[in-house]
Amino acid sequence: MEDLKEQGLTKSIGVSNYFTEHLDFIFENCKIPPAINQIEFHPYLQRTELIKYHKAKGIATEAYGPLTPVTKGGPGPVDDILAGLARKYGVNPGEILLRWCIDQDIVPITTSGKEQRLSDYLRAMTFKLNPKEIQQINEAGSQKHFRGFWNHKLAAEDHR
Repeated sequence: MEDLKEQGLTKSIGVSNYFTEHLDFIFENCKIPPAINQIEFHPYLQRTELIKYHKAKGIATEAYGPLTPVTKGGPGPVDDILAGLARKYGVNPGEILLRWCIDQDIVPITTSGKEQRLSDYLRAMTFKLNPKEIQQINEAGSQKHFRGFWNHKLAAEDHR
């Protein structure tokens, strides 16, 4: 991958589902560090230490599954908080989750085949959560652990 970057065939190198030891190996053995690490991230899988590591090393965090609490992780302790914030900002709980990521400098990614839903996701750019609201979601989310993807490969490592 470094050769492709050096040849100008790619702008950056990204990785997915890397833990700190994988990233340490890259920093010790490679010339070009990853620009981004894509991980499952949502209130029920916050990966706090890995996020701190990313920030310290200048690695962007990309969140897949940011809507998990409202799509397959519920019911749960963030439900009432998301509903209240959605009412306050005139959006839906999924848009609150997208904004929660953005306001923590995490790039959320999600998919939909429905044009209206994609349009709704753009509303996440029309407001900001305040630090207290972010903390409320963080604290409530930390009361439940739920992994929506790759359980057979990664669940045992969720403590890191």
